Amino acid sequence: MSLSDKNMVSRRRVSAILLAGGSGVRFGADGNKVYAEVGGRPILDYSLSVLLACEEIDECLLVVREDDRELAGQLIGDRPVRLVAGGATRQESVLHGIREAAGEIVLIHDGARPLIRKEYVKKCLQAMEQYPGCTMAVRSKDTIKLSNDRGEVIRTTERANTWIVQTPQCFEREILLNAHRDYGHIPGITDDCMLLELAGKTVKLIEGDYTNIKITTPDDRALAETFLAETGAE
Repeated sequence: MSLSDKNMVSRRRVSAILLAGGSGVRFGADGNKVYAEVGGRPILDYSLSVLLACEEIDECLLVVREDDRELAGQLIGDRPVRLVAGGATRQESVLHGIREAAGEIVLIHDGARPLIRKEYVKKCLQAMEQYPGCTMAVRSKDTIKLSNDRGEVIRTTERANTWIVQTPQCFEREILLNAHRDYGHIPGITDDCMLLELAGKTVKLIEGDYTNIKITTPDDRALAETFLAETGAE
């Protein structure tokens, strides 16, 4: 999906950054779990296909480990996807993708979440008309307690205001780059929303659904197959 002149004039350009640099340690795979099959297709292929089919997205970047570059190339085939070398951590991989992105807005998605929908992309981009960053999320069904390092309860969160964060996440590219520069060195950063929070920016939570799971363990794989069978893959 090249950056068309029409899109450059009518709206801000959007770069999708798909992260595929993880491992299969908890999943039990010999290699990267995103290339394992679920429902007869590689896990990564589901989200890649959806992002490529979104007319709002101008380019798609796939961030991969160097060891997986050949495998990723085989999966991509002749589709318009640009490969980007990943980093040692998720945060580094995201930063590599942002630096290579041509869009003014970057949409970041985990390749291990195969049940992404086009409507998630639309909702994220709509939120970007008012906010510098946003993320798909679901309300917590359970009571969440915060603890100290000894496992002792510090306090209980307000369940109505407690959310489980997912992807895709969307950001103003320059704001996110600056946040990586200023706060990326801080330990314990688990997603890019945290960087914007540290920078004092407002991040919008967009309510999604509970099928948008991240495949981490074999149990997740079985659950994803059930969801895919029930909802169908886009």
